Amino acid sequence: MAERIYLVTGTQEGARLVKASLRQQALAHVASTEFNIRVATQDDLVNQIRAGTEVEQYRSPDQTELSLSEE
Repeated sequence: MAERIYLVTGTQEGARLVKASLRQQALAHVASTEFNIRVATQDDLVNQIRAGTEVEQYRSPDQTELSLSEE
């Protein structure tokens, strides 16, 4: 699979150029250097909910919303 150079930008850091086969690989590469991730413990949940942190639902960035309203 051919590699491309992807421009990865975020709200906190500047732009980064990442050579990868897929955009998901480029994003995963940047995320792995910027974030730590683990399953939340019960104490984590209690502390974060008390602090006002809301639970977010994952949605694929390629997924689009369908309008169900009648127009």
